[in-house]
Amino acid sequence: MAANAYVLGTHPEERERLRRQHELWLPSARSAWRRAGLRPGWRVLDLGAGSGDCSLALARAVGPRGHVLALEQSPAYVEAARAAAGRGQLPWLEVRQHDLAVDALAASGIDLAWSRWVAMFLPVLDPLLALLSRSLRPGGRFVAHEYMHWETFALHPHGDAIGQFAAAAMASFRGAGGDPNVNRRLPALLADRGFRIEALRPLPVLGRAGDAWAQWLERFVRIYGRELIRQGRWSEEQATRAEAEMKAARSASGSYWVGPTVLELQASAPQ
Repeated sequence: MAANAYVLGTHPEERERLRRQHELWLPSARSAWRRAGLRPGWRVLDLGAGSGDCSLALARAVGPRGHVLALEQSPAYVEAARAAAGRGQLPWLEVRQHDLAVDALAASGIDLAWSRWVAMFLPVLDPLLALLSRSLRPGGRFVAHEYMHWETFALHPHGDAIGQFAAAAMASFRGAGGDPNVNRRLPALLADRGFRIEALRPLPVLGRAGDAWAQWLERFVRIYGRELIRQGRWSEEQATRAEAEMKAARSASGSYWVGPTVLELQASAPQ
């Protein structure tokens, strides 16, 4: 995989999956930003911005007196985010290509830094932690929605193939140097750097009978399943069995999905 490649890909189908995912999770993100005190005029870092979905929402929240700096590793997503900022007429949204696992960044006076499913893909966390320490103003907030229990990914009660998919996905994340349960470590690592842990809030996911949450998880199985097949971690036969399990669950009122458990982390920089 190229150094600037996104683990889950940047192809059109993945972009559409991410767009729908953002719509589903935006209320949770906005609630987290509100709890962190986000207001017009703030300076915000969007870490691992992808194609800019959260960046656009943050830019609209801070308004023209504020500033959003969106950092993204993938050139394809940087281009997409810049185009979206242009269409939205948001000149106070700056999109910059940046590798959070390697590069230094000259930024300061940031009121809020935000990440969602970013730290889990980083092979090392020290550059990210250093960036936060260097960039946030005293008392500035870091808000992260990152997984802390990926093993909860399952389809109950009849989801054996889905369970095999979950194991293969976790192995692929770790094989690329990531940590699918990174938010087990992040609070302590931040506390070691003098951050105050303001809140830890689990965000469980449960989907039933083809609702939006179930559709989100089904779509992930289909799209990432093809990458797992390419990697040799998953087979066509397993994919066929997973499709059968998902189809059966859509018409079984007692079936339900559980997604990987997200932990909302809110921390404030040393005063």
